[in-house]
Amino acid sequence: MEKKKRTHHQPDVTLKPKDGHARSAKHKSIVDASAKEHHASRSTARLIRNEMLAIRYQMESYVLDQTITANEMRSIRDFVNDFLRILKLKKGEFAYYIEIDLANLNKYYKEDRKFNPELALKFGHFFHIPADLWLRVQFKNEMIKFEQETRLEKKYKKYDYEKVLQIA
Repeated sequence: MEKKKRTHHQPDVTLKPKDGHARSAKHKSIVDASAKEHHASRSTARLIRNEMLAIRYQMESYVLDQTITANEMRSIRDFVNDFLRILKLKKGEFAYYIEIDLANLNKYYKEDRKFNPELALKFGHFFHIPADLWLRVQFKNEMIKFEQETRLEKKYKKYDYEKVLQIA
């Protein structure tokens, strides 16, 4: 089965007046210039924090989204790669900083080893993302995979309180 990857592009977050008034082109250009000037004045550290917050919000949204299917799953690796791209770090450097052997990190990346609370704490402290959010992403993915196994659906259909009530 070919896995589709969700494309993550920056949404248009242009704020428009909600007061019913149209803005002139001149007023719009003044506001645009002011916004660009403000953005340009932000420090590199602030820009990095903003991008990292955006990924955190994506993680939170991902965990809460009840419509995600197996083809749309985002792994821990996907989110880590997003963070590493922002920080301009290589996977080997990241492994060094969290004191894990690169071969071990690769096993977690390939899901040969199960992501665990200790690793969630390391990721959490390194990226300033709560450890429980990392674990919730992992748990969500495990549940999606589990629910996709059609053979299990038949196995668990017998566990239904309505069937019990009909017997009684």
